[in-house]
Amino acid sequence: MATFKVCVFRNHLRKDGTYNVKLRITHNCQTRKISTPFYVEEENLSPDLQITDDELVDLCEDLCHECRRITRELGYKINGMTIDELVHYLKLKLQGGGDFRLDFCKFWREQAETMKPGTRGIYISALNAFQRFIHAESYDIMRITSHTVNDFLTFIKQEPSQRGSNRLRAKTGNSSSKTRAVSLYLACMRSIYNRAKFQFNDEDYGHVPISRAPFAKIKIPEHVAAKRAISPETLQRIIDLPYREVTMPGAKRFNLAKDCFLLSFGLIGMNSADMYSCKNFDGTILFYERQKTCTRRSDRAEMQVRIEPVISTLMAKYRDPTHGHVFRFYRDYISSDAFNRALNRGLKMIAADLGLPNLQFYAARHTWATIARSRLLNIEKETVHEALNHVDLKMRVTDMYIEKDWSVIWEANRKVLELFKWPV
Repeated sequence: MATFKVCVFRNHLRKDGTYNVKLRITHNCQTRKISTPFYVEEENLSPDLQITDDELVDLCEDLCHECRRITRELGYKINGMTIDELVHYLKLKLQGGGDFRLDFCKFWREQAETMKPGTRGIYISALNAFQRFIHAESYDIMRITSHTVNDFLTFIKQEPSQRGSNRLRAKTGNSSSKTRAVSLYLACMRSIYNRAKFQFNDEDYGHVPISRAPFAKIKIPEHVAAKRAISPETLQRIIDLPYREVTMPGAKRFNLAKDCFLLSFGLIGMNSADMYSCKNFDGTILFYERQKTCTRRSDRAEMQVRIEPVISTLMAKYRDPTHGHVFRFYRDYISSDAFNRALNRGLKMIAADLGLPNLQFYAARHTWATIARSRLLNIEKETVHEALNHVDLKMRVTDMYIEKDWSVIWEANRKVLELFKWPV
């Protein structure tokens, strides 16, 4: 049978002059001590560290009594529990009880702060939208139901866009950004809710304070990404586009955007964040882990790209002189986000020069895939999927046993690049 006793230890004196009262748990001839919510001053302790405050003595006795009640409910199960399992169980019962509370918004923000910058920004935007929906800074997780989620979904659809560019799209009847927001924000909310259940529920011991499944009946609208590929003719125009003289307005961003767009295309759609951070290049093969998906992949979303001669000049142009990274972009921009903003501003200038309505950096990736699958080359879809580091859910188990053949991907990239006329 487990026993319980409150204790005070001389070496646990706090800066404010108080001692935290500890609960000593003994079970199967082993002892553990855990903190209690009670504190005692020196004046309320006897020379042998016994508590003399009658009110605090009663509170401590109530705590021990509650622990005995919890262990009695376990019955014979307690005999098979280790001391650490018993301590864990008691903490769950004592801290949770029947009055569990969690500020969902605070927990959401705390979780977002642990994420990478790009992902964190999406989660914070989703949280801001949720707080606009509830007209408050905090919200108890126990109040969230399927009706809450459904009402939030409707709110996102109807709320005027918070971004100027999206307001223009709304006026012209383009609802793509709204569909994207609904899909992203609800997915973020569901992810945070599930994190809370994972952290605070313990099904093994029957402690499930967050028992609802508010997303079970909610169908989150699937966002279909817009086709952002440009034509081969347009890509050739970008290749042929003259650089701006350094004295011209925006020349640095214009020239950087052109080079990095073509680098991305030549490196099989490499993202700007990966260009900013990659560190491994042996002179022939560029190695990196795709940041967007590395934490969700057992292979860390590894990529290996053979550098074709037609882009070797661009590679050399932006090499890091210290060889700390592959490219020097991290030396010129404070973060990958700042680097990406500079590229997008430069691409707007390029789009204006070419008479295009818009040009996004991600278009290089889409264009590579579209050309690879076109009638010109007709490269197998499976090869394109692998080259872009996508995962085919139907083939996930099979992929665990098959080693990726990078030479097939490199050959596909060579064929794509050979379709264009590059500067000598």
